[in-house]
Amino acid sequence: MTKRERFWRTMRFQEVDRLPFWADWIGPFDRWHEEGMPKDVDPFEFFGFEGVISAFWGNPRVPVNLGICPGFEVITLEETEEYRIYRAGDGVITKARKGVTGYPTYQWLEYPIKNRDDWEKFKEEQLNPDDPRRYPQEAEWQRLKAEWKDRDYPISIDGGSIYGFPRNWIGVSNISVMFYDDPDLIHDMMDYLADFFIQVLDKAVKEVDVDFALFWEDMCYKSGPLISPDMFRDYMVHNYRKVTSFLEDNGVELSWVDCDGNIEQLVPLWIEGGVTGFYPLEVASDMDAGKLRDQYGQKIVMWGNVDKRALVKGKNAIDAEIERLKPVVDKGGFIPLVDHGVPEDISYENYLYYLERRKEITGYK
Repeated sequence: MTKRERFWRTMRFQEVDRLPFWADWIGPFDRWHEEGMPKDVDPFEFFGFEGVISAFWGNPRVPVNLGICPGFEVITLEETEEYRIYRAGDGVITKARKGVTGYPTYQWLEYPIKNRDDWEKFKEEQLNPDDPRRYPQEAEWQRLKAEWKDRDYPISIDGGSIYGFPRNWIGVSNISVMFYDDPDLIHDMMDYLADFFIQVLDKAVKEVDVDFALFWEDMCYKSGPLISPDMFRDYMVHNYRKVTSFLEDNGVELSWVDCDGNIEQLVPLWIEGGVTGFYPLEVASDMDAGKLRDQYGQKIVMWGNVDKRALVKGKNAIDAEIERLKPVVDKGGFIPLVDHGVPEDISYENYLYYLERRKEITGYK
């Protein structure tokens, strides 16, 4: 069974020899090297992963840029021994602490879009769907298409972001207020983005046999969404349906969304919008793949939902987490992965043990 056949049989709830062995979003390599992981190895090859899937990076995927292009020039505005303030490539004035290990922390001070005039300027300068830099150069594009033509593995493509992109350009607090102060502007932005994604993706999906699209939102926190379900329906469902219908018409029959936090209230709305795949299903936000499977049956597919905190606690906690997810694995349509990034406090020994247990319940011999 090829990797591509294995992926599709898993997603279609059919019998497989084993599940796809995808990579987690790893990892604390400096620590792991100190604890015995060989240096000078490609970690994905070393662990034997078949691919790493993400909305905006990873392999294998179609490298089409749905974000801002060309982006802003990065300019340092202030720098001390403790921090640096700079304009980032997305136009946000950002403060970053120095000397932080692991996942960095930032403070966002100012955003590029504050009003309609800013949006019109931003759209003109950064969101031209016909910018040739959104695709690889022609020779490389032709090489990639030839490589993918007879492939035996699945490939993904970015689907875009209806809320997450504007949130990054406006700020969480600012966009929350803007929904009330200037709802027409939010409608204009989200409607434009849906059409923009279709225009950019048109060439790719007509020239490449793409397996699935992956949207990104990160629009939920521990207890629920950052906007109400009613607002999601009003502003977003029709735009999702527009993009997913376009993808389906061009052979991309499966769409996923990468959204952190507790997404339970939004799952039925994403389904209505044509999105049926969900990741990372963070356990700390009370997401439970078993509960979702019972609720939605084979209407949805999932990956993630391995509690990263269990990998910190040790083998007994890992065993319990694997046993919790085994019935979900057995029902199909689910690939267990760590529910977001693998943090610094997970040891190399615990990570290896988790991989072995994961292999046991996913059919590896």
